[in-house]
Amino acid sequence: MNQDILEEKILVDKSVLKEWKEWARKGDMRVKGYRIIEAPRGDRIDRIKRARFMIVERPHGVVYQHSFGLISKFYEGIVEGKLYGTKCPKCGLVYLPPRAHCWNPKCKLQETEWIEMPLEGVVVTYTIMAFAATPFLSELPFILAYVKVGDSVTALPIQLKKIDPVDVHIGLKVKIKFKENRVGDLMDLYAVPAEKPHPPPRSKEEIEWLKSELARVEEWVRKRFPEKFKK
Repeated sequence: MNQDILEEKILVDKSVLKEWKEWARKGDMRVKGYRIIEAPRGDRIDRIKRARFMIVERPHGVVYQHSFGLISKFYEGIVEGKLYGTKCPKCGLVYLPPRAHCWNPKCKLQETEWIEMPLEGVVVTYTIMAFAATPFLSELPFILAYVKVGDSVTALPIQLKKIDPVDVHIGLKVKIKFKENRVGDLMDLYAVPAEKPHPPPRSKEEIEWLKSELARVEEWVRKRFPEKFKK
C-alpha cells in the first residue's frame, strides 16, 4: 500500500489554531474570582422579584475542532458561493441539507451523489426568534425559516432577512444569498423575499401583540449589546 494515502495533507489553511492554542491551554476550571449581584428572579414576567446571586468565575478554554466528513463539499461550496445538495442514484431523492447516504429504506443507505442546487426556494415553515443561543443573541429578533430548495425532500434552515416579521408566511418564494466574508458556516447563508409577500389575514390585535413583543426583545438587545448601536 502507498503510505501517502494514509497521510493527512492540508489543501487550504485558514486555521486559527496558532492564535488560539495557547489561550486554550489556560484555565483549569478552578474558581479564580466571583461576583455577588442582584438580579430579577421569577417564573413569569408579572411575578418578577429581585434576588441576590453569587457568580463564580472558572477560567477554561478549548478550541473545538471537528470534520464535516462526507458532507464537506456542502460547506466548501458555501465558501465558493455555491449551494450543493445530494441525490440518490437509485431512487432519485434529493437532499438539502445534504445527506451522505439515502434515507429511503429501499435504497439500503446507498451513497448519494453531489448536485448543484438553485439559489431559490419556498418557505415551508418559520419562527420569529425572541431568544437564541449565545452567538446569536445580539441578532435578535430574527426570522428562522425552513426553505425547500429545488426538488429537495428536506428543508434548509436559514435566516430570512429584509422583510417585516408581520409579512412572513408559508409559501413565500425566496432567493438565497451569501455573506461577503465566508468561512464555511451555515450562517454564511441567508434568504430574502423573491416576491411581494401575501401573508394570511391577521387581526389588528394579533399584529399589535407581535409588534409589542418584538419591541420588548429589541429593547433587551439594546441594553445587553449597547456597542452594537453606537454610531
